[in-house]
Amino acid sequence: AQIGPPGLELQSTKGVVKVMISPPEANQSKKMWMNDLFFKYKLVFWENSSHAELQSKDVFTIDTIEGLAPDSTYCFKVQANVPLEGKQGLFSPISCVKTTPKAVNSLLCATNLSVLALNMKFHLLWDAQGNQDVSYSVQYQFGYTKILHDDDSAKWLSVPRCENITSTCCDFSSIISSGFYYLRVQAREGHNKSCFFREVRVNALQTNEIGPPGVRLDLSDTLLHILISPPGEGAAAEKMRENYDFSYRILYWKNSSNKEEEVKQKEVKQTIATVPDVSPSTLYCVKVQAFSESYNKRSAYSQQECIHTPAGTSLPLIIFGIFMGALLVVLLVATPLVFVLYQAYNKIKYVFFPSCQPPLNIE
Repeated sequence: AQIGPPGLELQSTKGVVKVMISPPEANQSKKMWMNDLFFKYKLVFWENSSHAELQSKDVFTIDTIEGLAPDSTYCFKVQANVPLEGKQGLFSPISCVKTTPKAVNSLLCATNLSVLALNMKFHLLWDAQGNQDVSYSVQYQFGYTKILHDDDSAKWLSVPRCENITSTCCDFSSIISSGFYYLRVQAREGHNKSCFFREVRVNALQTNEIGPPGVRLDLSDTLLHILISPPGEGAAAEKMRENYDFSYRILYWKNSSNKEEEVKQKEVKQTIATVPDVSPSTLYCVKVQAFSESYNKRSAYSQQECIHTPAGTSLPLIIFGIFMGALLVVLLVATPLVFVLYQAYNKIKYVFFPSCQPPLNIE
């Protein structure tokens, strides 16, 4: 089946163009694709001029196109695709619209929105324009609501502790789990002038960066034990362990001042690793990197941790000492036991097996 062209409506306001798309089979009683959520839409647009360059963007059924030149005519067409079936549909008829002049209060808008995320701690940063007395409010929306075929203007929620703030930074870690989100910043001056800057998409597990793990060293006999703490703290660390399935890359070497030793490497899934046969009276150093193959993410290496092994004792002396200790224990336990058994034997022999035989009549 060929996918027909979707419907397209345009609305130009406040320097942006709002696109509203209806599925290809919206007005049909019988449908080939029963679920409209299967459709993904590709929008192609260009400025209606002799030197126009085509631009394309994957859009939702209700979306906005920003960054267009004011007082200019732009033309649009949209295509519906079904990625699950590898199908591409026909483009809609071309529709054109003229952009409005740039809004006066656009000078209030926050600019250069960016997201910094480390160990599931998320911060939204932006730049302020001018020196106006402007307050900011940050709003978010769950990513899945964008896919639904309805107006999402009522689905924006306020980020706690990021309402009417004067700073240009918002900690929105409290709303983040896995999945993806959309965020926007509203700038307001007084009661009348306000401006929303374009939305920012945040895929939590892809955007988040992994910090270095913690490392602690311990010694027992000839083994060096490396104890690893996963990146993050508290609930965030637990959330990261569940989602990233960490492995650890361990670098270890002898830290000798008179010669350069080879750095050795091992990879483990557990948070405990051992290095066997360490040398006595030697300084060993270790640093560890956490990585997730599924998300292709790697942390920086941890701070270098070192530990000094104690002075060694020759193996024959150790064996001799163990033998003598065991022999002493055996002597201390065996001597009283042999004495008790010997006395008991004499008593039993005297009572039941006397050395002289009584006369026959007495027996």
